[in-house]
Amino acid sequence: MSALSKIALTLCYVSVAVSVISLFLPQKRTRKIFSFVIGLFVIASFISCFRELSVGLDELQLENIAIPQVSAEDYNEAVIQETADNLVEAADELLRSEGIEARDIQLSLKISDEGRIYVNEIVIYIGEADLPRKSEIDRFIYENFMKEPRVYVEKEEVE
Repeated sequence: MSALSKIALTLCYVSVAVSVISLFLPQKRTRKIFSFVIGLFVIASFISCFRELSVGLDELQLENIAIPQVSAEDYNEAVIQETADNLVEAADELLRSEGIEARDIQLSLKISDEGRIYVNEIVIYIGEADLPRKSEIDRFIYENFMKEPRVYVEKEEVE
């Protein structure tokens, strides 16, 4: 970054110098010669600035920068976890929209050999007040997740 700031500073100095010199140029034939010389000076300044920039970039040792390695297994686990979190939230919103307060929702996902993510198991914990609506819970979850949930009331399974 210091190379870029040096280039910018150099170009500013060159611009100021050219402006000051152009004020003192005569108006006749010698003006063309001085304009040509000033043009060469500006071009030489640009070339030296870019040469300095390339040297500055070469000084960066990119091979020393550690690039994190992520295995396919780690990536799959992260995708499964994020998908499970999103599906739990969706199931909770679905049940809330029907007036059912789930105490906890646990979802287990798997990845098929073809790479598809599917719901392996859904466990829903409800309060005793929602026990009469167990068949509705089963229907809502099955319609939306294509998996029969296991429903527990106060940590006891309901058949």
